[in-house]
Order: sequence, then C-alpha cells, then structure tokens
Amino acid sequence: PAESAPTRVHGGQLFTWGRGGSGQLGHSCRHPAPNCALPHPVRELSNVVDVSCGGGQQGCTAAVTADGRLYTFGNDYKQRLGHEVPGCVEKPMPVRALTGRPVRGVACGSEFTACVLVDGSVLAWGGNANGCLGRGTRDSGPFGIGPVLGPSQPRQPMVDAIAVDAEHNYAAAVLASGALATWGSNAHGKLGHGGGTDRYTAEVVTGLPAQVVGVALGSLYAGAVTADGALWMWGYGGHGNLGLGGRASFATPQHVRGELAGRVVVRVACTRGQDGCKGGLNPACGGAEGPHTLALTSEGDLFSFGTCHKGVLANLGSKDGAFGKPWDELEPYRIGGAIRNGVDKPPLSPFAAWPPPYDRIGQVIAIASGHIHAAAACADGRCWAWGCGSNDGRCGVERFLNMSGEGKPPRVDAMKCYLMQPHLVGRARPAYWPHGPSLAGW
Repeated sequence: PAESAPTRVHGGQLFTWGRGGSGQLGHSCRHPAPNCALPHPVRELSNVVDVSCGGGQQGCTAAVTADGRLYTFGNDYKQRLGHEVPGCVEKPMPVRALTGRPVRGVACGSEFTACVLVDGSVLAWGGNANGCLGRGTRDSGPFGIGPVLGPSQPRQPMVDAIAVDAEHNYAAAVLASGALATWGSNAHGKLGHGGGTDRYTAEVVTGLPAQVVGVALGSLYAGAVTADGALWMWGYGGHGNLGLGGRASFATPQHVRGELAGRVVVRVACTRGQDGCKGGLNPACGGAEGPHTLALTSEGDLFSFGTCHKGVLANLGSKDGAFGKPWDELEPYRIGGAIRNGVDKPPLSPFAAWPPPYDRIGQVIAIASGHIHAAAACADGRCWAWGCGSNDGRCGVERFLNMSGEGKPPRVDAMKCYLMQPHLVGRARPAYWPHGPSLAGW
C-alpha cells in the first residue's frame, strides 16, 4: 500500500513509532497492530523543527514547522490538541487559533499543552490540574488557548520566554534573561521553590546561581543546565535519580557533581510519563521501577543515574530485569564504563552495541528518558534505544519483533524485550519489518 512504500527522506522529516491506538502516530502504518514497532514517516509534515509527545496510553503529538506553524494530533484528552472542534485526530492538523502567531517551541504535559511564540509569549491550553496553565486559578478546566501569567508584579502575560517544557501537571519556561520560571504542581518539590505549595502563575526559581540554558521536566522531578556547564536537580529523588549520592528528595536546586565535576554539561533528560511507579516511591532496594536521568556533556559523553530497572542505565551486560538488584547508580555513571553484572549472555539482536563498552556508539548529541526506556541520537545520524522495549515497540528496534533469535520465524516479544545495551533504532531486516527501510540510509 502507498502508506508502506519506501520514501526518500529529507531534513525535517518527522518519524513516529510505538503506541498508536489514539492516532498519536499521525500515520496508518501498524505492525504489529495497533502499534508501530519501527519509525515511520509522517508524510503530511515537512521541515519539522520541534516535536513533543505526551499523555501516556492516550497519547498525543505536537510538532512545530520551520514556518512557525503548530500541528497537533492524537488523543484530545482535556482538549489539549487546541483545535476549534474537540475530538481525537489521526493526522496532523494545524492549530488554527495560532495562525499569524509563529511558534518557536512546544511541550505536551499529561493533560495540557504549552508553547512559546517567537515574540516570547507563552500560551497553554487543556486541563488545569494544580494550576498548570499558569492563569492564576486552580479551576480544573479544560480551558482554551490563553496566556501564561509571568512572574512580574502585577501579574501580566509572559512576554520574554525563549523555551518551554511541560510534564505531569506543571510547566517551566526559560526566560531571555537566563532565569527559570515554573508553575503548577509542586509535588515532591519539583517546582524548585522549596516546600510543596502549588503555584498558579509562573514564579522564578531563585536557587540557580547562573543563567539557565536548558531545562528538563520529569513527571516527578526536574533538572536544569546553566551557562557554566553545571547540572542542577530537584524534586523526587527516591530512586537515586537526582545523582546526588543518595535517595533523598530536594525542593530546591542541588548541584550534581561526582564524575560530572569539571565537565561541561549541555543537556539533561528526566524521566517522562511516570507519575506513578509500580512498587511505589522510595524503594528499599535497587532495580525498582522508577525514574532514571541522562546527562550529556560537551564532548558527547553520556551519563546515567537512578534505577537500573530493566537496563535503563545502560550499565548492564547480560539480560536481567534487575528487580531487587544492587546496580542502581546514585551518582553519575559514564555509559561506557564498567559493566555491573557480567557479559556471559550476549544480546539476540545483531543491531545491539556489543560487546561493551557502550560508548562505541559514538558522540551523542541528543537524549531522552522515557517511562522505562531511554534513547540517544549520535552525531553520525544514528539513533539508539535501550531499557524495556516490550508491549508497544516503544524503542523502535528489530529486537521487539525477534523474540526467538537468529534463524527463527518472527515473534513479537510483548513481555520481556529488555535491552541492556543500546540497540539501533529504525534498523530491521525485511523478514521482521515488511514496511520499507525505516531509518536505514537516512
């Protein structure tokens, strides 16, 4: 069919994969249905410069194109897609209320969406749990597109933002001055203001000593990178995910050192889509489901810390769910360092980075931390994923379709597709993936 035909890929082409039951993929390729196991192009979009995914099982996607247009699609929970007529959308649709107002960036939370315009304004819409829309009220909504109120007194719409992020019932904006403003839910102190009081309008985080150049919101905690290359973390820390050497939580920014001392951090990724953890928070032993953090340095070195659950830290060799195991990293661990559990069981897939060290994947330039998986893009254009790739093919790798191993018929590994080492995303042989080359040759 036309939807499955190989396509020549150009810069700015958006690919999506994983869970597809709510139209959040923006295309009709399903293998195995109702999901898409490998990246597939969203042909209705080109020249995409920013993208955000949100909403867990009832997912949605938002994409910004080079001409400043915002497109959304997927599940319209709490009217977070921003269209004039509410309802789920299976193909990219422009947010017409923003016509003539160029968008710089977009971020999807669990039930709302926020964007920053080229003129510095921040807009938000959808559900307003804990005041996450920044309108000065905690009324649950949903609300249509409207401005976030900035930290100035008296409160006025924000006009000086350059970046925005959103997650579970809270949001953040980096301001042109280098200040960081947050608002919404302050559960676990994740706003960074101290205490646990929610904020219904944006408030500047005062505990950061240098200009902020990047922010990452996780469901339970947050992190920021400052202009001097330092990494700061705050919020929930019970899985060691703050990288501070313990499992304490902090309501104000804390400087992460350890192996990052003397290095220039350029990006941080905090675990998204995880407002709850199986087994609960503050586990008594390692390997429990929970958050994990990635940090990237200017040299392209990648660090991880937090739970070792199902290989999300890329610090294990032999396949292991790691439940109850002592392999959590409470301080930054350099991916490519010593393997914690041996290498006697090699991976099934020929597309795995094997044997260790895993820094053989090359210089990393972009990172992501999902609910129980992680991913990185490298300077050579290749993308890698690891952790749990079960259920919906969220890792985008052949291994999900190849449970039985070489020479065996294809078989989906819906339950125990645990990837200890980075696996190439978007690379699969025709026997496992009959829908064209995916990312091969891109």
